[in-house]
Amino acid sequence: MEEREKMILDKLRDEERKNVMMTGFIRENVYEFLTTRKGYQEQEIEVDVPFEVFSPTTGQNEQCSVDFIIKAGGRRIVAIKCALSALESIERHILAFSRVLGGIPISVVTSSDYSRVLKTETGELVSEDLSVIPDRAQAISMAEQLCPAPIPEERLRMERRILLAFNTLSCRLPGTCGEGL
Repeated sequence: MEEREKMILDKLRDEERKNVMMTGFIRENVYEFLTTRKGYQEQEIEVDVPFEVFSPTTGQNEQCSVDFIIKAGGRRIVAIKCALSALESIERHILAFSRVLGGIPISVVTSSDYSRVLKTETGELVSEDLSVIPDRAQAISMAEQLCPAPIPEERLRMERRILLAFNTLSCRLPGTCGEGL
């Protein structure tokens, strides 16, 4: 039975590596889209920046991140999570992330071919087209106008729990945590 378990685990790790490679391809496409078509400069795009979120379950801070955060006018405007498929199932993750981090008005999940652009405050679907992400000039204008309402503490606590649950789910196999998943 031990040999069979090893073979299964090896197969799952291979699949996980393929997924990481495909997600990397998606990330490259999205980054190129943001810089060439939307006009963002490299310093306006935060990539894989870890943020500490306190977990009441463990009593420690856990690191959470998303693929990209777009800044404009000194403010974070858009958070983007790249995925291979089932984008609807990841919407809740990006919304929780944007709400916990605070003040990010637009949340996006994308496979680069298909996207879901959401208003962070309401969770309302704005578009299924990545092109609706504001370009650099629009984002700077938005940054000056946006003043999101503060999230009540009880709601923020719930959003942290959701974010941490997704964070835990991203570590499925032994030895895969911290490898870009």
